This record gives sequence, C-alpha cells and structure tokens, in this order.
Amino acid sequence: MLYFILRLFSSLPLAALQVIGAGVGLVVYLSSSRYRARLNGNHLSAAIFSGFKSTPWRVAAESGMIFADTLWIWRHPQSAVNKSRIDNVDQIVELSKNGKGLIVLASHLGGFEIVPRIFAEHMKATVMYRPARKVWVNKLMLKSRRHSQMEFVEANLGGVRKIKHALIKGEVIGILADQVPSVGDGIWAKFFNQYAYTTSFPIKLARQANVATLFVSAERLGLGKGWVIKTRLMNSEYPVGMVEACTLMNHYFEEMIVSKPRQYMWSYNRYKRPHGAEVSPIG
Repeated sequence: MLYFILRLFSSLPLAALQVIGAGVGLVVYLSSSRYRARLNGNHLSAAIFSGFKSTPWRVAAESGMIFADTLWIWRHPQSAVNKSRIDNVDQIVELSKNGKGLIVLASHLGGFEIVPRIFAEHMKATVMYRPARKVWVNKLMLKSRRHSQMEFVEANLGGVRKIKHALIKGEVIGILADQVPSVGDGIWAKFFNQYAYTTSFPIKLARQANVATLFVSAERLGLGKGWVIKTRLMNSEYPVGMVEACTLMNHYFEEMIVSKPRQYMWSYNRYKRPHGAEVSPIG
C-alpha cells in the first residue's frame, strides 16, 4: 500500500510534491522528540561553529523536501535532468576521459539523488550505495535508478572490487561519502567541529589509483525549478595521516554545505558510534 501511495505522490508536479514534503518534514519534526533533538543539536552546533544562522524549522521543512526531490527524480528521471544544470561540465567531461578515472564524492545535500544521473548523461559511472533495510524500498530504489550508463554496487566486498575495477578502466565512480561507515572502514575525524566516524575508503582509492577527486553538491533552486550541480576539484593530495586526510575530506563537504545549510540532512545521525567501534576522541 505504501508503495502505491509513494507512486501516486511522485506523479504530482515537482513544486506541489516539494510543498507536501515540507509539510511532512514539519509534522515529523513536531511529532518525534528524538528526531527533533538530533536535528536541532547537529544544526545548531554547526551553525555556531561556521557562523550561519540557525533555522531549525526551515531545516525540518527542507529535509522533507529532500525526500520529495528523491521521489520525483525517481519517477521523472529525464524531466529531472532537464531541470538541472551542472557547473564546469566541460572540465568534468575532460577529466573523465583522461584514462585515469575520477572519484566523485557527494553528501546528503538538496537533490543529491540527481547527481549520478547527471553524470551518466556525459559518461559511464559506477556508484556505491547502501541498501535500504526494507526489501521493497531497495527494489524501488534500484528500479528507479536504472540507467544504461550507471551501475549501482552495494557497499560490500563485491562492490569494492567493482569500484576498483572501474577506476582501473579509467571510469568515473561515485560515493555518498558522508554516511557512517561500518566498523573498520572508518576514522574518527572532525565534521563541523564534532568527531564523526568518517569513511576512509575514498582516500584509499585516491592514493592507490592516483586519481583526481571531485566534490559535488546538488543545491535545490526555487519551488519546482530543479537543481544546480556545483563542483569543486580537490587541488592537493591528501595528507599522509588518515585522521588528517579524513578531516580534509570533511572540510570540503563543510564548505559546500555552508553554501546552503538549510538543505543539508541535519537529522541524519552523523555522529553516532557504530557498534564495535572505538570510542571517539574527546574534544
């Protein structure tokens, strides 16, 4: 039943779906004290550290819009592409054709679901994802993401092999790199001045393959107007120390998030300690 409801809502115009999403986001914010506390805490801490204005109600509404964006992009992939533009596309295409491969890193900002599809318009891409807990959601996600120029691989050993093989062939790979990794795959590193268990996988890939890293964001424009894909090429090598390297990667994400802080998914439990992980440092 929920599947059909989601399909029904996703058939609405983008602007209407975003308004509904904003309303749902506010309802969840008001009804769940746990959700509200996490969103408020993460957002306020980052606002104090980075100097942007704390707007928790607006963040709650725009978090709902992220869900709406995702549904609409899945249902209307070509229309979503038509409503998007990407900065420096010529530079990116050139990078993707240099035979060395390219690592594209994104975060939970705005319409992040459009990013791999935009890249697939210009080049072949292999994208790593974490399967949804519910089987039907995972099937819907994979079906909606299907594209002849994209291959989605799970974040497991088999997926890692495919990602490495794609880089060896000089192709583009994509990772949503602000997700909390599994124990053993992460490092405690500062993210908005709080220790977050951070994936080290993109850094290891960049070092092993000697390949460029491109940070991207998908900022939402006005209601129903789509998204702009902003890019920033990493202009230096990662530091030798893994903590310092993960901190630098997080810093690139921070700079992109601060550009549109209301559109980041602050409700995501970014600072959780995975079961079995060492305790985070103090400070």
